Amino acid sequence: MSKVLLGIDAGTSAVKVCAFTPEGQLRAKAQRAVSLVTNQARWAELDLERYWQLVIEAVKEVADQVDEVSSIGFATTCPTLVLLDKALNPVRLGVSYLDNRACESLQGLAERLGGEDAAFVTTGNRVSSSTFSAATLNWVMEHEPEIWARVRHVGFLNSFLAARLAGELATDPTQASYSGLFCVRESGTNWDDGLLDAAGISADKMVPIRPPEEAVGGVSPAAARLTGLYAGTPVATGAADTAAAAFALGINQARTAFESVGTSGVVTFCLDEPVFDKVFLNRRHIIPGLWLAHGAMSTVGGALGWIHKEVWPELNSLDKLEELASESPPGANGVVFLPYLAGERSPLWDPNASGAWIGLCLGSQRSDMIRAVFEGTAYGLLQNMRRAEQKWNWRPHRMLSVGGGARSRFWLQIKADILGIEFSQLDTTDAAALGAALLGGVAGGVFNGVEDPRLPTDHSGFSEILPSRDERCLETYRRMAKIYDELYPALANSMDSLAGFK
Repeated sequence: MSKVLLGIDAGTSAVKVCAFTPEGQLRAKAQRAVSLVTNQARWAELDLERYWQLVIEAVKEVADQVDEVSSIGFATTCPTLVLLDKALNPVRLGVSYLDNRACESLQGLAERLGGEDAAFVTTGNRVSSSTFSAATLNWVMEHEPEIWARVRHVGFLNSFLAARLAGELATDPTQASYSGLFCVRESGTNWDDGLLDAAGISADKMVPIRPPEEAVGGVSPAAARLTGLYAGTPVATGAADTAAAAFALGINQARTAFESVGTSGVVTFCLDEPVFDKVFLNRRHIIPGLWLAHGAMSTVGGALGWIHKEVWPELNSLDKLEELASESPPGANGVVFLPYLAGERSPLWDPNASGAWIGLCLGSQRSDMIRAVFEGTAYGLLQNMRRAEQKWNWRPHRMLSVGGGARSRFWLQIKADILGIEFSQLDTTDAAALGAALLGGVAGGVFNGVEDPRLPTDHSGFSEILPSRDERCLETYRRMAKIYDELYPALANSMDSLAGFK
C-alpha cells in the first residue's frame, strides 16, 4: 500500500475521517456521530473534549487500515468559536453557527461600526450570528466574565484540532471571514485593528491567520500515541468545510456553483470580484483572487434528522423517509413546510424564524408532511438562486450536489423540477474531506500549491438528474413556490412572539 492523504471533515452532526490517494481515490473512511449540546433555547454548542475523542477514534480506525499517512488537513464546520487557555485547553464548549444567543451583542457591534450597512462595507458580511463571531465573544465577556478571564487564545474548530494534533495554533482566511474581525474583500491575512477595537478584543488573543494549505506543524508525539499516526506528519491549517468542498470540486473560476447538503444546506457561487450581497455569507476562497458567496439555509438536512429523531423515530434512515414521501404527489397534497428549525440564515436572516407545516387538514397523511419537508427545502434553495440571479445577472444551468443529502436522487429530482435546472450527483459525498486531504497534500509537499494542475479536482463521475417534462407537475411546484414565498412574511410577527416562549 502507498502513502495516503488524510482529510478530517469535522462537521456539526458527524466527524468523517477519509484517507485518499494523491489521485483522489478513497482508500479508507471512518465516521462518528456528533451531538449538539442544546441545554438552553437558542444555544447550539459542541463539547470539544468529547469531539476530540471522536476524532481520535475515527483517525485511529483509518490509520489501522492504511500503510502510512503522509499528511493531514482539516475541513471544519464554520463558524465554530473556540476559546482556549494558555495550555491550549478549551475553557468552555464550542459555539456553533446555529447558536443565536448573541442578538443583543450583534446590535451593539453594529452600532459601534456605524450601522449595519457600514459594517457590511467594512467586513464584507452582514452582522449576524453566522458571520460575526465577535458578537459571541462580547456575550461571553458580558455574561461569563470568569470564563473570559481564563481565555488566552480565540480561534475556531480548526484551531482546536491543530492544537490537539500538532500543539500549534492557527486559523485561515475562510474561517476568519465569518469572525467580524477580518476584512473579506482585502487580500491580507491579518485581523483588522479597527474591528478588534470595536469589539473590545485584544489582538494578542487572536490565533494567527495562515493560508489553508500551510503546515501549522507536525503531529506531536502525544497525538501520535493516541491516533496511530507517525509523529512529525505535516498538519495543514485547513479550511471551512464548504470552502474545502469547493476546492475539491474544482470550483476555480467565476460563474460556477454547487450545493452541499449536510445539517445545513448551502448553495455556493464563485466570484472573481468581491461584489457581495448581504443575503449571502461571503468569504475568501482557498484559491487566491477568488471569493465564495454562500446562500446558507440552517437546517436543510437537519429538518430530516429532526423528523427521525424527534417526530417519527421509526423512520430512522433517508431511504425510509424517501419511501414514504414518494407516496405523496408533487405539491404534497397542499402541505407546505417551512424549514426554519434553528432560525434561518439566507435569505431571511431571522433568528426567530421557526418551522411550520401549513395546509394540514383531516385528509393530510404522514407521507404529505414528509414530502413537504423535501419540497420546502427546495423552495428555500430557489429563493437563494433568484437572489443570486438578480445580483450577478447569471443563473447556472447545472448544479453539482455533494454531501450526505446528495445521495438522495428523489430529493435531487424535486430540486431539479422546482429550480428548472439539471442537478449532477457526484460519485463522492466526501468532497469536504477530499479538500482537506488535498490541503494536507500541499502542506506535505505532494502538490506544489493550491493551483497545481496535478490536483485531482476534475470530477467526471456523476449522474445527471434532469427537470421533469410533466407540465402539470411543474405548474404545481410553481404555485406552491409562490405560496411558500408568501408564508414567512405573513407569519414573521407571530414567529417573533413565539420566540419569547423558547
